[in-house]
Amino acid sequence: MDIEVLEKSDKKLVFVVEDISIEMANAIRRIILSEIPVMAIDEVIVLKNDSPLYDEIISHRLGMIPLTTDLETYKLPQDCECGGYGCPLCQVSLTCEVTNTTNVPLDVYSGDLKSNDPKIIPVNPNIPIVKIDKNNQLIIEAYSFLGKARDHVKWQAVSNIFYRFFPELEFNDESCKRCLDRCIVSRMCPENLFDFSDGKIVKLLGNYWRTCTLCKSCERYCPEEAIKVGNKDNTYIFSIESDGVLPFNTVLTKTFEIFLEKIDEFVERLEAIELEL
Repeated sequence: MDIEVLEKSDKKLVFVVEDISIEMANAIRRIILSEIPVMAIDEVIVLKNDSPLYDEIISHRLGMIPLTTDLETYKLPQDCECGGYGCPLCQVSLTCEVTNTTNVPLDVYSGDLKSNDPKIIPVNPNIPIVKIDKNNQLIIEAYSFLGKARDHVKWQAVSNIFYRFFPELEFNDESCKRCLDRCIVSRMCPENLFDFSDGKIVKLLGNYWRTCTLCKSCERYCPEEAIKVGNKDNTYIFSIESDGVLPFNTVLTKTFEIFLEKIDEFVERLEAIELEL
C-alpha cells in the first residue's frame, strides 16, 4: 500500500492510496465512520433551567457538541473496571452555571461548559446552546463517555469521509486536429480541466485528476472521440473532514488497529466453527 498526502490541515485531509482493493477501501471508510471511539456527553442533570427550551432539547444540544478526545487515558464504559457505572477512567464531568445579570438576553455557549479534565473540552467554544433572559439562570451537570457512532452519531470521529476512483484520461492529439468544433470539450468540462486559450492547441491540465469527477462529459461530447476516460486500478482518492475531536494521525492509526482486531476475531470464530463441524 502506497499513500501520498495531497492536502492536510487541522480539519481536512486528502490523500491518494494505491494497491488496495475497493473492499478494503470501503472497510477503512466504514471503520472511520462508525467504529472509532470518541467522547460525547451522554448524561445530563438539569438543576435549573429558566430558558424557553425544554430540558430535553438542551440535553440533546449538549450531546451533539464535539469534544476533544484522549484515547490513551479513557476506556469504553463496557471495558472499564467500574462496569460502566462511571469513574475517572471512563467518565468526564462538565458543568455549566450561567446567571444573566444584564438587562438583555444572554447567549450560553459551549465555552461556558467547564470540564474536570482540560484535555476533554468542546472543540469550538462558540457553539450556541440556549439564550436566557435577564435575572435567569442555567445550571447543568453533564457527563461524557467514550462511545461509537454505530450506537449514536454524536460519537462520530469525523464529519465526513468519502473516496473516489483515481481518474485517467487518454488524449489523442491527432484526432483532435481534425475536429471542426474546437474545442467543445473545453467548454463542456464542468471542472475546466482543458486549456484552449490560444485557440489552436487543446491542453489537458497536468493535475486534472485532483478535481476530475469522472462525469465523462468530455468523452460524451467530443465529436472526434479523441478522449477516453477511465480510472486507475486499485487506486483511490480519500477525503476526510473533521470537527477536531481527534487528530488525523490518531484516526488512521486507530482505524488499522480496529481493522486487524476484526480480522483476528473473524479467524477465531471461523476456527471455532470448523472445530464444531
